[in-house]
Amino acid sequence: ECGSNQREKQNNPSHGKLMNLIESNIVVKGLDPVADFRKRAKYWMRLGGMFVLATIFLQFVVLFALIPIGVYRFALFGMSLFWPYVVYGMMPAKVDPSMPPIYKLIRKWVPVSQWCWAIGYAVWIVFYIPTEEGTVSNSLFNYEPTMFFHAIGGIGLICLAYWLNGLALRVSLDSAAKKFNLTAFVMMTLGTLVFISPWKYVSYENDGITPALYWFYAVALMFPWFYVLILFALSLFEFSSTSAWSLKYDSDLEGRQERIRKKREDYDKERGW
Repeated sequence: ECGSNQREKQNNPSHGKLMNLIESNIVVKGLDPVADFRKRAKYWMRLGGMFVLATIFLQFVVLFALIPIGVYRFALFGMSLFWPYVVYGMMPAKVDPSMPPIYKLIRKWVPVSQWCWAIGYAVWIVFYIPTEEGTVSNSLFNYEPTMFFHAIGGIGLICLAYWLNGLALRVSLDSAAKKFNLTAFVMMTLGTLVFISPWKYVSYENDGITPALYWFYAVALMFPWFYVLILFALSLFEFSSTSAWSLKYDSDLEGRQERIRKKREDYDKERGW
């Protein structure tokens, strides 16, 4: 009854369509309890955190020219073939009734958007590199289709962090929710600069680049970006470890009274009572 009353309030004609849309997507009262998705979160959130850490490592080593740009891009291309499956695993459909309606749309759209990373690299490899002016180390800005697909993928990542923030709040993981919220905000701001800046070429080529400009990209741009990505990975690991601990706790509770009774009987027999 509380749920139905809440939905009636959300759709109050006197509020107008815009206000009803806003209210229906920010209210959490009247929603169903969160379904048990701990087994899924235990594995997929951990795998997602590992993907994020792998990305940080690749960006770090290419920043200091420890690997060629081509190796960096082909490694990301290989990861992008599996990343959409990881994202799908982290976003279970069973939590839809427990989230505002907009979260359901985000959950359906985000995994699809993450295929744009692989599509962008595939288009770049097939149609750009074989051309006369195309090389593996050229800036991706030279080929607009790849940048377009990757921009869609970046927007999808922002929506993923936003969705995970809402899910974390629903299961009272406030610390993880704050990290997800910060990640979404930084991806919209600093992440955009990382996306459009030629930081890889400043670090890799160093032709006519002053040390001041290099360290500007490294210290002012990339190091804060690495820090936020690490927070993102830690949030995913927190989700995974909390789920694993909760499942173990429930498993330990099963048959606990029977184990206590048996130990008590064994203890009484040892004392001869």
